[in-house]
Parts: sequence; structure tokens; C-alpha cells
Amino acid sequence: MALTGTDGTATSVAMPSCPGTHTYQRESGRTRAMDSAARAFASLPPLFTFTVDVEIHPGGACAAAPTRRLLDLLEASDSRGTFFILDDVARTDPSLVREIAGRGHEVASHGYAHRHLATETPECFRTGMAGARSRLADLAGRAPTGYRAPYFSLTPAAGWVPAVLAELGFAYSSSLLPARNPLAGWPGAPRRPFRWDGGLLELPVPLARFGPVAVPFLGGMYLRWLPGWRLKALARNWAAADGGGALWSYCHPYDLDTAERLGWRADVGRFASLMLWLNRRSTLPRLQGLLEGRRSVPFTARLPELVAQAPIWRPAP
Repeated sequence: MALTGTDGTATSVAMPSCPGTHTYQRESGRTRAMDSAARAFASLPPLFTFTVDVEIHPGGACAAAPTRRLLDLLEASDSRGTFFILDDVARTDPSLVREIAGRGHEVASHGYAHRHLATETPECFRTGMAGARSRLADLAGRAPTGYRAPYFSLTPAAGWVPAVLAELGFAYSSSLLPARNPLAGWPGAPRRPFRWDGGLLELPVPLARFGPVAVPFLGGMYLRWLPGWRLKALARNWAAADGGGALWSYCHPYDLDTAERLGWRADVGRFASLMLWLNRRSTLPRLQGLLEGRRSVPFTARLPELVAQAPIWRPAP
């Protein structure tokens, strides 16, 4: 993996290969953490969608073992989720895609390359996504209807993307963060589900505010790092302000991979690299707490209701 060192030169960081050894908290500590998380999320509705962005972590860490851990977690609560799969995973581990579909979960697309949409051109994106969608259709037995952009990077600079996705046969996108964010965001976009002009449904990242900051509190390093009392307040804020929206969480297989060594990621910077690596032991009990007392269903099972309630949004030029 080529990364940028402190002197500006490219360096290589060794990462463990698949399969890795995954370690977790002792059962008693994990149970206490799960109970604490369940109390924090108590104000959230009983139905939501558990989503996973299945990608090969920069450095080559394998997604298979922690993805199967997430599959087991969902099935233990009689839940099914939506798995957004990057084309690299479909190419290198087709059996994992088949297993996700075979275990009753929705297979959706995480794109043909893990890069910001603003760096794409419509022609390359259309060609790449057509191939990625066809590959997932062959492996899962049906064409995916859902798409999620890497980094939630559907921003004003990539406003042409929804029309291309609709042309290719996608029914919905889960790619927009309706606030300012260090990596990507669309300030001023609706926070509840809406439809683009071409008919594509958009499911914005669920946000909750504390002070002037809007946080996607149900995923990634936010879910790992926010203290329990803050998660509880954010859950209450979301339930009060956006309770009619589509609630969903998100995570990555590497969020559970405690064996992976630290690597400095050029795409997010050194501080974010450290934050993405640390505190991974908290992920599993918090996801267990999120599933406690509620059930996840795939986005495809919720589409008729979500589409019927979603207004059309036309962004200002």
C-alpha cells in the first residue's frame, strides 16, 4: 500500500493478509457495553435498516471474516440487512457475494471504484457502474437496485450521478450526507428521503445535532467514539426531529477487525487514519445494542412505503 509519510514521500505499510485473527472483549465486558448501548438507543423506532459497506480496506485487509461476523450478528436477531459491495470485492471474492445473497440479505452496489464521485466523468462512471451492476447480478441472482457512493460523496459537484443511476436501472441511492462534513457533504439537501427529478429515491444519512454540529451518529467511527451519554442524546434528538425519516445504520467490515495493524491512509489523512484504527473493540457491542429490541429489514423491503412518502427535490442551480 502506497502512503504519504511525514516527509511527503511515498511509503509502504505492511498489513495482515486474509484470514486474520479477530479478537474481541471478554464476554462480561461486551455484555455490559451492549446493555449500555441498548439503553442509549432506546428512543429509536423498532424498525430500521442495518447497512454494511463491503470493501477491501486500503492495505489489502480481507473483508470476508468480519463480514461473516456481521452476517451472524444480524441473523442472531432474526434481522436482514443491505450490503453495499464494492466491485473489487465482487471480483476477488465472488463466493462472499453469493453467501450474502444466499443468507437472505440484500446485495447492493458500493460502486466500481472507491473514490469520490467528484473525480468521475459521466462516461466513465456509466461504463464502470454498468459492469459492476452486471457482475453483482450474476453473483446474487438478481440485479441490484441500490447504490451507495464511496465516502457518501454525492455532492453538488456530482449532481449528474442520480440521472445516470436511474438510466442504469437503480431504484435508490444512499449516498448523500445533508450537511457539511470534512470528507463530503451537501449542505441544504433534505434530511428525509426524497426523489430526484429522474425518479431515483435518495436516502440521506441520518443526522442528529448537538450544538451547531450535525453528526451521522449511527455509523463508522462516530458510532465507535461517541460516549454513551452523547449517543443517547443524539438518538433522542433524531427521534424528535426526524422520526418520520428512514432510520439506518452503517459500518464497514474493518470496523470489527482488531487484528489489522495501523496504516496511514492517504485518502483521509493521518489523524482520521488513527481514529479509524483505534477503539474497534467497541463496535460489536454497540451494534448488538442497536439491534436489541428492534429489527433490521433491507431497504428493498421498505421501498414502496419510502417512495410513496418521498417528495421530489430539485436543487438550486
